[in-house]
Amino acid sequence: MTIPTIDTRKAWLDEIGTVTHSALHRLTEKEVKGVDLSAAEKQYAKICSAYLYLLNLAEENNILKSSDPHNPFKHEILH
Repeated sequence: MTIPTIDTRKAWLDEIGTVTHSALHRLTEKEVKGVDLSAAEKQYAKICSAYLYLLNLAEENNILKSSDPHNPFKHEILH
Protein backbone atom coordinates (compact mmCIF):
# COMPACT_ATOMS: atom_id res chain seq x y z
CA MET A 1 0.00 0.00 0.00
CA THR A 2 1.33 3.44 -0.90
CA ILE A 3 1.14 6.33 1.50
CA PRO A 4 -0.89 9.20 0.00
CA THR A 5 1.03 12.45 -0.34
CA ILE A 6 0.16 15.93 -1.51
CA ASP A 7 2.21 18.38 -3.57
CA THR A 8 2.22 21.32 -1.16
CA ARG A 9 3.16 23.74 -3.94
CA LYS A 10 0.00 22.81 -5.85
CA ALA A 11 -2.09 23.05 -2.68
CA TRP A 12 -0.63 26.49 -1.93
CA LEU A 13 -1.21 27.80 -5.46
CA ASP A 14 -4.75 26.38 -5.49
CA GLU A 15 -5.51 28.01 -2.13
CA ILE A 16 -4.34 31.40 -3.43
CA GLY A 17 -6.46 30.77 -6.54
CA THR A 18 -9.51 30.30 -4.33
CA VAL A 19 -8.73 33.47 -2.39
CA THR A 20 -8.28 35.54 -5.56
CA HIS A 21 -11.44 34.12 -7.10
CA SER A 22 -13.42 35.05 -3.97
CA ALA A 23 -11.95 38.55 -3.96
CA LEU A 24 -12.89 39.07 -7.61
CA HIS A 25 -16.39 37.83 -6.87
CA ARG A 26 -16.80 40.32 -4.01
CA LEU A 27 -15.48 43.19 -6.11
CA THR A 28 -17.76 42.27 -9.00
CA GLU A 29 -20.77 42.16 -6.69
CA LYS A 30 -19.84 45.59 -5.41
CA GLU A 31 -19.73 46.98 -8.97
CA VAL A 32 -23.02 45.31 -9.90
CA LYS A 33 -24.64 47.08 -6.95
CA GLY A 34 -23.43 50.39 -8.39
CA VAL A 35 -20.67 50.99 -5.87
CA ASP A 36 -17.54 52.52 -7.39
CA LEU A 37 -14.34 50.64 -6.66
CA SER A 38 -11.43 52.53 -5.18
CA ALA A 39 -8.17 52.76 -7.10
CA ALA A 40 -6.67 50.17 -4.74
CA GLU A 41 -9.59 47.77 -5.33
CA LYS A 42 -9.26 48.16 -9.10
CA GLN A 43 -5.53 47.42 -8.88
CA TYR A 44 -6.18 44.42 -6.61
CA ALA A 45 -8.72 43.09 -9.13
CA LYS A 46 -6.12 43.36 -11.89
CA ILE A 47 -3.54 41.51 -9.79
CA CYS A 48 -6.06 38.77 -8.92
CA SER A 49 -7.07 38.40 -12.56
CA ALA A 50 -3.45 38.21 -13.66
CA TYR A 51 -2.71 35.53 -11.06
CA LEU A 52 -5.64 33.38 -12.14
CA TYR A 53 -4.71 33.82 -15.80
CA LEU A 54 -1.08 32.82 -15.21
CA LEU A 55 -2.05 29.88 -12.98
CA ASN A 56 -4.37 28.65 -15.71
CA LEU A 57 -1.62 28.98 -18.36
CA ALA A 58 0.84 27.12 -16.15
CA GLU A 59 -1.64 24.29 -15.58
CA GLU A 60 -2.61 24.06 -19.27
CA ASN A 61 1.06 23.85 -20.30
CA ASN A 62 2.08 21.38 -17.56
CA ILE A 63 4.62 23.81 -16.14
CA LEU A 64 3.78 22.82 -12.56
CA LYS A 65 4.74 19.16 -12.66
CA SER A 66 4.98 17.61 -9.21
CA SER A 67 8.19 15.86 -10.31
CA ASP A 68 9.88 19.22 -11.08
CA PRO A 69 13.39 19.08 -9.59
CA HIS A 70 13.27 22.85 -8.95
CA ASN A 71 10.10 22.61 -6.84
CA PRO A 72 11.15 24.03 -3.45
CA PHE A 73 8.12 22.52 -1.71
CA LYS A 74 8.18 19.03 -0.30
CA HIS A 75 5.47 16.44 -0.71
CA GLU A 76 3.68 15.90 2.58
CA ILE A 77 2.02 12.76 3.82
CA LEU A 78 -1.74 13.02 4.22
CA HIS A 79 -2.95 12.08 7.68
